[in-house]
Amino acid sequence: MPDDAAFDAEVVERFAPLFRPRTIAVIGASEKGTAQGNAFIRNLREARFDGSIYPIHPTSTQLEGLPAYRSLADVPEVIDYAYVAVSAERVPGALASGAGRVRFAQVMSGGFGEVAGGEILERQTVDAAREGGMRLLGPNCMGTYSPAGRMTFMSGGVGEAGNVGVLSQSGGLSLDMLRQGRDRAIRFSGVISLGNCADLGAGDLFDYFLADAHTHVIGMYLEHVADGRAFFERLRMAQGRKPVVILKGGQTDQGQRAATSHTGALAAAHEIWRGMARQTGAVLVDTLAQFMDVLAALQAYPLRSVVPRGHVVLFGNGGGASVLATDYLAARGLQVAPFDPATAEALADMRVSGTSFVNPIDIPANVLQRDHGDLARRILATIAAREAPDAIVVHLNLPVIAGYRHVDLVGELLDVVIRLRAELASRTHVLLVLRTNRDQACIERVRGLATRLMDAGLPVFDELANAGDALVALHLLERFRARGRPAAAELHA
Repeated sequence: MPDDAAFDAEVVERFAPLFRPRTIAVIGASEKGTAQGNAFIRNLREARFDGSIYPIHPTSTQLEGLPAYRSLADVPEVIDYAYVAVSAERVPGALASGAGRVRFAQVMSGGFGEVAGGEILERQTVDAAREGGMRLLGPNCMGTYSPAGRMTFMSGGVGEAGNVGVLSQSGGLSLDMLRQGRDRAIRFSGVISLGNCADLGAGDLFDYFLADAHTHVIGMYLEHVADGRAFFERLRMAQGRKPVVILKGGQTDQGQRAATSHTGALAAAHEIWRGMARQTGAVLVDTLAQFMDVLAALQAYPLRSVVPRGHVVLFGNGGGASVLATDYLAARGLQVAPFDPATAEALADMRVSGTSFVNPIDIPANVLQRDHGDLARRILATIAAREAPDAIVVHLNLPVIAGYRHVDLVGELLDVVIRLRAELASRTHVLLVLRTNRDQACIERVRGLATRLMDAGLPVFDELANAGDALVALHLLERFRARGRPAAAELHA
């Protein structure tokens, strides 16, 4: 697979109607207004889609305030994107009516290869698409979310366009990713739900995100890949261009059975995916939480062009949490190592009763509040000047910190961390953990802070283990890139 500019431009142009359509046909809206097609039209309007929308209905002349047409053949212009949400047996005929007039068709409907006896209908649907000169997305999928194209399959409009591209073989998980991404201020260049991959598959959309200049990070939820060798070659040739994060479903016998019933997929063994990740530098994760944490980190932190040492500094209020985090990181190849003697001596001059200034650094909230966060600033500045850690992780027990109501201790400490992040830039990763301990007021406060902090290059992590997963991924990717040879690119839940 060539990676030159001409090839990239051709790929982006080929998929433009899927991510930036100007004409959309909707098959599956009803006069009652309760069908999936009606919801899709309303979602497009909420996203401020400014192209043409053509409802298709055999008898109605108007739907959702728009002129309706009997079939795709009757629409007055070529359709970039046809959304299809009718019963499975009606899909092949609906697509056949659009022969030569549709570029991409997305079939949301289920009842195809994922169910017993649905394979024939799936083949008929693919045949109808191919004979009609269109590419098929799905069936059994949610479709395209594209901020730049004002496209969405969920309510709430579209967020600000960003640099994280995601392809998912689960429609439900793609919704989860978007909702969690909104709370985390993750900004997507696009999220696409692939479903059964009867025509367009993971490799096709991987090519697009790799070629797209707006996408810097690629995430994938996969249950199966039709041509494993070709997909491996894609990943191998993409080494060093963009970081890739893979959440693999169906890695156990029971998971494979679930994948078969979900998208009709036959999932490959876990060992195969582990080997693929080691050889290509892709990061393999086990859970959706890890997937989102790693994407948040890769959106915020540019990968450094050095061989990382794996040295991490922990700073916060909560000694027990630091101990657990130290174990968690050490088990994954990162070290919370003692400071150099000169650093330890400089820090000793700042030490007060009840604090611990070895690594990890533990300072109770009652000490931090005495000088409006200045002690935290001086400690972190000393470490930044004298040490060269790969990462500094600042963790705050938010209910405790927020309990000091006579001062804005949360705001003061966040200002310290934001300045530290700006000063260290790409030299040291600065990670922020705001532990809410399920306090609802604190959860809402973190959501309110997410955009400001992400704009400052600080994604927020819920717990130290979440930040640890992100750190491990950054470490693995930087080591793979710097050394140019296989690394154990895998996280464990």
